[in-house]
Amino acid sequence: IKVLLDVAHNPDAMEHLIHKLAVSYPSNPMRIVVGFSADKDLQDCGSTLLSHVKDPHRIHLVEAAHPRAAKLEDMLEAEPRLREANFDEANRSITAQVKLAIDLVEQSRDNADLKTSREEEIVVVCGSVFLMAEAREAIGIDEPRDSKYIAEVAGANLRHGQEFFADTGIDADMADKK
Repeated sequence: IKVLLDVAHNPDAMEHLIHKLAVSYPSNPMRIVVGFSADKDLQDCGSTLLSHVKDPHRIHLVEAAHPRAAKLEDMLEAEPRLREANFDEANRSITAQVKLAIDLVEQSRDNADLKTSREEEIVVVCGSVFLMAEAREAIGIDEPRDSKYIAEVAGANLRHGQEFFADTGIDADMADKK
């Protein structure tokens, strides 16, 4: 199964990603696993996605385990048509929806009618950079991790310390004076 990872996380980036996918994989059906940062225009992101993915059941909504991640409820409120997408209020994890998307692709692959009539279905994981470490882990990419101490300091005790890129709470001017 082909899984593509992209950090398209705002309407313009979503448009660019959707266009690139249409050019690169014009006849491949796709499942899109997506989550956003809370500071993005969730309604515009959702409607942009839905304007290109005609079947909302092919969309899987996730909520990254990060303080800046958009809440599932906020995504659904911003774009109510996403209520038809795949999501799990009890388990909002990236891993759960990536695995569900892959399982659904495998099921469709096992369907004899689909074997002869369609290109290979692709899973696209996109959205906030905060969800990429867990997405890579979910698809089995084993990558080096910082030591526990460095991850604790850099990641503010987040599950994936390398996801914490900003908002350290330290004013840049004050940091320069130290």
